[in-house]
Amino acid sequence: MTNKTYLIISSLLILVILITGRHFGYNFLERVIAVIIIGGLFEIFYRKKLKK
Repeated sequence: MTNKTYLIISSLLILVILITGRHFGYNFLERVIAVIIIGGLFEIFYRKKLKK
């Protein structure tokens, strides 16, 4: 996975979390916390499995 692909996927992931969180009625702080958690998990997964 190239750096450009990684940036696109992580940006889309953040956008999806923020939009769907608003749809389900979560407030802004809850959505930011979800972005931090999911983004961190994606970063760990990227470093362990996808980076070659």
